[in-house]
Amino acid sequence: MQDSTSPSPSLPPAPSVRSSVILSAKLPYVKRSNATISDAQRKALRIFASETHPKPTQKACAAWFHEKFGRIIDRTTVSRTLSSQYSYLDNGEAGTKSGKSTAHWPLLDEALFQWQQRHTEKGFPITGPLIRLKAEEYWKKIPMYQDQTMPAFSDGWLTGFKRRYSIRWHTFHGEAASVPDSIHHEMKAIQVICDEYAPEDIYNMDETGLYWRRMPNGGLASEGRPGQKRDKTRITIVVASNTTGSDRLPLWIIGTAKTPHALRGVNMASIGCKWRYNKKAWMRHEIMEQWLRTFYLRIGRQRRVLLLMDNFSAHLMALKKALPPSNIRIVFFPANATSIYQPLDQGIIQNLKHYYRKSWMYWMISMLDRGIDPRERMSLNYTLRWLTQAWRTKVTNETIQNCYIKSTVVPGCRLSRQDQADQDQTESNLLDPELKPLYNQVVEKLAFQPDADEILPFDEFLNPSDENVDTTEPELDDIIINLGGEDIDDDLPDPDEEYIFGPKPEVPSDTVILRHLSDLSLWAAHREGCTEEHMSSIEALSKAFKKLEVDGKREKTLMEMGFKPK
Repeated sequence: MQDSTSPSPSLPPAPSVRSSVILSAKLPYVKRSNATISDAQRKALRIFASETHPKPTQKACAAWFHEKFGRIIDRTTVSRTLSSQYSYLDNGEAGTKSGKSTAHWPLLDEALFQWQQRHTEKGFPITGPLIRLKAEEYWKKIPMYQDQTMPAFSDGWLTGFKRRYSIRWHTFHGEAASVPDSIHHEMKAIQVICDEYAPEDIYNMDETGLYWRRMPNGGLASEGRPGQKRDKTRITIVVASNTTGSDRLPLWIIGTAKTPHALRGVNMASIGCKWRYNKKAWMRHEIMEQWLRTFYLRIGRQRRVLLLMDNFSAHLMALKKALPPSNIRIVFFPANATSIYQPLDQGIIQNLKHYYRKSWMYWMISMLDRGIDPRERMSLNYTLRWLTQAWRTKVTNETIQNCYIKSTVVPGCRLSRQDQADQDQTESNLLDPELKPLYNQVVEKLAFQPDADEILPFDEFLNPSDENVDTTEPELDDIIINLGGEDIDDDLPDPDEEYIFGPKPEVPSDTVILRHLSDLSLWAAHREGCTEEHMSSIEALSKAFKKLEVDGKREKTLMEMGFKPK
């Protein structure tokens, strides 16, 4: 399989990241005289003042701030915000501040931060005493600290840890606390930055899980096939597009094997995606770093673009090694805000998955009609092709544009909360009408299966509630690996790999393909409605495939003669 181990693309070091501002909810804590002004708003003001020519007066800055945020500030506040006191907000590395305390045990700090973030994002309040207890637990388990005396984890240490990662305590009040008003406030600052870019220059990137072989009757566990294998049928998909849908980045697929049997010999470039792997099929910082560098190369040095992402720890860590060039700005959504503000989460990813499951249901029906268990024949080879086809041709530009509008990040297209609710209702009524009948057909054909009484409801099959939720606390080993350690098991073959990833499809020979193309031409010539344009397309395809066959034979001959083809 090509591209599975290709080196990460690289760019020359960015000359300056001052203009490549990374805006995050994790901005360092700073005492301020006006508690109503957030660091995100101060950052937006600094950007306005530095990028406006001629340089605006303090009065003009105050007027701009009032127009954008509806808040009145005096000239003293403007002067203080533009002073060196807040210069750390200009830094390209998220969450950094000159003079901030340095971690004595960086691995422990990073592990604690990941643990704290994962729980906070789920709505679980993490207090100071809990962080101290977890620090003691992790200290005892991290090998490199075993010959050192455990620190006291005092109030001073806790204060330093909070400052290093800009952690602030919040009061939680059930579901309503999942998106507090402060987040809506921070989003105004992000919207101000988005207003500086044309829609086609605003991008969003996100990951999503996919149970690529899950059937309506749920399990993959059958006699002789242990239930714990089920988790390995989940992959991670990395999706990214600009606002207009005119630039859709190739999907990155993350699985659990370097080269699954089903993908051996596959030309990934022809499919239109990239394959990456690790033991858990997670997005890890080293994969994210590769993705960022690929994105920078794709954009080049001429375009001025904005990339929006959530503040997932792997994203933050990757940016430490892959800072953006000066023409690319990266903005992080506030924590817990992606469900209502991230464009990809407003329906783009869901639409992609629905198209995938539509193909999967057609496949299930065709296999069941032949008396074959679909799981025995299904493979990642089909998964990658169905996903990329859906991303290239089935998810429409209109869908992408509507989801960006719904997210409120698009300049000049901000929906009110009521408008958002109305659009949610409208979209719920626009579900592909073929999905439910296909599901019913599959369920009907599964009626005589042994596990037919475990049929998943339609909504749960279409949108599995656990597909993107990590319901278990991450193991420390996994956190350490994600922070840069090597997973020694990543390259080991799985003894049941073919079952996990599916069989390798039988690839037809060149002769068979050319014969089928000839048959296709004959078939088309006898079809009502077939046009000269259709025939020309078939002839062009035949010509291209014949050239591939000739080139392939030439390369084989040269290799047999001891020459390496160019």
